[in-house]
Amino acid sequence: MIQRKQTLFLLLAVIVCALALFFPIGSIAPEEMGTDSMVYNLGVVTGEGALAVSATCIPLFVLLSVTAILSLVTIFLYKNRKVQMSICKCTMLLQVLWVIDYVLILLGIIPIPEIQGKMGIEFAACLPIVSLILVAMAYKGVNDDEKLVKAADRIR
Repeated sequence: MIQRKQTLFLLLAVIVCALALFFPIGSIAPEEMGTDSMVYNLGVVTGEGALAVSATCIPLFVLLSVTAILSLVTIFLYKNRKVQMSICKCTMLLQVLWVIDYVLILLGIIPIPEIQGKMGIEFAACLPIVSLILVAMAYKGVNDDEKLVKAADRIR
């Protein structure tokens, strides 16, 4: 049913992912004089206010966008719990890949060529992790429903 608790978890996950797309996930303090640049999921906003779409940040944007779309689609698949569980697993995998990619960028293993400097963490970088937890809770709810249906079928 669409009014189950996992629906609320998935809807919150969509909202959290959408918020993470629009807020900065990092700030870069330049090595020389200048203002800080903000790193978003799509690119870098330099200290002068110009948006530089970065090839380093595009995978972050794609992973988070697909995660939000899959979470939204999963809400409406409430009649097919097995498909809903498999999409939740795929969504969690994509979110883990986002976290890994972000950590690699944060540590400087994958550099951002547009801006040189040390990158710091912003609040919105935590939102995909919150979304991961929400999708895991939704998965558990769907799994519990599936177990309940199997138990009811066994009694009949």
